[in-house]
Amino acid sequence: MGFKDKFKKRRETHENGYVSFTQDDLKEGMKTNPANEDAYELLDAAMSTSSHITAEDENKQTVNIDDVYPCSEAECDEMDNLLNQAKAKVKDPNDKFFQERYNELRGIVDWSRKKHWTFKWSLIAGCILSIFIMFYISEEVSGDRKSIESKVNAIKNWEKQDTTIVFAECNVDSLKYDIKSHNIHKAFALNSIKKGYERSLEEIENYKHSQDTAKSDEQKEYYEKQVKKWEETSENLLKRYDEVNDMSFRKYRKLAIKEWKADLRAARRLDRIIWILFIYVLLLTPFYIYSSHQYGYYITRYRAERARLDKFQKIGFTFASFLLGASLALQFFPETKVTTIYSSGRSETHTESNPLDIAIMILKLVLLAAAACVFSFVCIYIMSHVTITSFKRNHDWSKVAAATATLTSKATEVAGKAGEVAKKAAAKAVEVANEKIQEQKQLKDGSSKDSQM
Repeated sequence: MGFKDKFKKRRETHENGYVSFTQDDLKEGMKTNPANEDAYELLDAAMSTSSHITAEDENKQTVNIDDVYPCSEAECDEMDNLLNQAKAKVKDPNDKFFQERYNELRGIVDWSRKKHWTFKWSLIAGCILSIFIMFYISEEVSGDRKSIESKVNAIKNWEKQDTTIVFAECNVDSLKYDIKSHNIHKAFALNSIKKGYERSLEEIENYKHSQDTAKSDEQKEYYEKQVKKWEETSENLLKRYDEVNDMSFRKYRKLAIKEWKADLRAARRLDRIIWILFIYVLLLTPFYIYSSHQYGYYITRYRAERARLDKFQKIGFTFASFLLGASLALQFFPETKVTTIYSSGRSETHTESNPLDIAIMILKLVLLAAAACVFSFVCIYIMSHVTITSFKRNHDWSKVAAATATLTSKATEVAGKAGEVAKKAAAKAVEVANEKIQEQKQLKDGSSKDSQM
């Protein structure tokens, strides 16, 4: 086995919490060399320090070999202390079996005390892909928002015009839509209402025909209700046509602006959401990398959770790979080829597009987009979960909370003192103002007495 393979296997062994021997092996070593019995008992105690070992395991005297790794700094200290005692109790230093077991447990403690990088390049690649996807979507949404804004501005700048179109003559087939023209915009709006009215008449005729050919009373009753519903719709559309047709220039412009502003608000909201997601994903990568530099005992403590996330990642990546493979497989569908034979006998073959080819191309793009979205979602979800939980678990937020509470209390105290000072200043100002008023009053009374004399 090469050095890289040994290193990889050792790293996986540490992260998964495995050791190469059991407590039964220690008992066998104790029987083989009774002189080191006390040292072996301390090694056995060192293997039982992890909180993964339950009281039931200790009562049964059976400990899973993947529960040996310490799960906290305190457990590292306890295991380290027991190993030091075991080293001191050795009476036969030539016991190779003891030395190998001791060195392995010592390596476990040393690994648990150090920080290790646990981030995955595959997740980072998915996050980077999602950044490009978000950027592309934000550009598209921003373009739509700007387009709607330009339409709203064009409506606001309409030149004053008034137009009415007789219902029977409402037809825009010969017109080209122009948002800058009030008359053309109104004509297209009226035509849309007329089309809806004509469709409602078609629905009425269809349901009346179905009602005549219905075989049961329930079906007849259902079709009758549908006829009444579409008749009501047609009446409402006629009223709406007359209402819009009779609108003045200002009233119709206000209506058009109102309709487009609703779309503009939705576009701006979507634009903000996309940008928030874009910034979130952009900041997620460095925070994920930073939070993935964890102590070994943190990695050991939550390895069951890591296993579940790895399983979720495997399922998500497998599904994304399936979508990608299905998309790539579509290119093997035969293209439509047409062979033309000329009178001279020369033949020429060329590829001709047809609806099926277009459908295959659209499906291929949809599958590619779905694969990218699934891949990105899985990466962002796992990275977000790992980042949030790591920051929550691996940092002492009680100190931050205490500091925040202290700052808040001091700020409240300062604000209270400032309020008292302001209150005293206000009272002093009122007192001074009252004295001035009294002085003015006394002067006025004195001057009035002098004038009377």
